[in-house]
Amino acid sequence: MIILLDLNYTLVANSHEKHKPFALQIQKETYRNWLVSLVAPYHTILMTARPEKHKQATLDSLYFKVGWVPQEAHFNRFHKPPYEAKRIMLETLVFPKHGNNASQYLAIESNPRTQGMYADYGIPSIKVFENEQWTELPKP
Repeated sequence: MIILLDLNYTLVANSHEKHKPFALQIQKETYRNWLVSLVAPYHTILMTARPEKHKQATLDSLYFKVGWVPQEAHFNRFHKPPYEAKRIMLETLVFPKHGNNASQYLAIESNPRTQGMYADYGIPSIKVFENEQWTELPKP
């Protein structure tokens, strides 16, 4: 299974807290360690609407705070809304490398429009709700 992992409001537990400049936002982020432990055994692709210019700082923060980074990370270099950017990522980066067999993917995604986009491809998606903690990956 390949996990398509959303960053904000999914992996980031405190996305609702806003800080400026954005470097401070990244510094103050907390990650859901329990989610990291569940996705770590799988090939995980971080799919985020966060602009590409914040990629290295975000991955460094993730590694420093939880000791893990995904095997692949796609940030928004397309200047598009989340569901559009992630559609482009799927079609140009993920599918050419891993194939388009929807049954091999599981999206963990917070944005309803992006969940709908994944559904267009037959990719199941699940959402992490605030104050929720899983002990295993749920079946979509």
